[in-house]
Amino acid sequence: MAASINYTASPEENAVLFFRQVKKELGIPSTQHIVKLVSKVLSHLRKGLSMSQTFALLDRLPGVFQLMIIQEWQPNEQKKAFKHLDEFVENLYEEDKKSPTSLFATEVETLNAVIVVLQKLDKYLNLFSYNILKYPMIEELKQVPVEDAA
Repeated sequence: MAASINYTASPEENAVLFFRQVKKELGIPSTQHIVKLVSKVLSHLRKGLSMSQTFALLDRLPGVFQLMIIQEWQPNEQKKAFKHLDEFVENLYEEDKKSPTSLFATEVETLNAVIVVLQKLDKYLNLFSYNILKYPMIEELKQVPVEDAA
């Protein structure tokens, strides 16, 4: 009879797996570029959350993601309203185009990156279970086949 070992990865180990998968699926060899991309998606996500939702998200994610979320955070910043994935992506792309360090060449590239990042955050860190994202956006993300996102 073989012994069964149930190993559950720590949140930090899952964070490492998350970055490896995102890097692989988006085909971006630079770790620095992936960190900037994930940081941009997370900080944009924060802009659509209330203060209590932001703190709830910060409480549930490993440290590296906490730093990304609060990067350039102004507690009195104007909130961005988005319920749907397309609103989130369009808003992020427009904001990115204005940035001196733009990461996305097209809106389709932005959509692809957002889908991969958010789906992998759910896979490795259960992002969707926190009831922080708007329901329509979660459903839209769940409907995208994982292999089509990359």
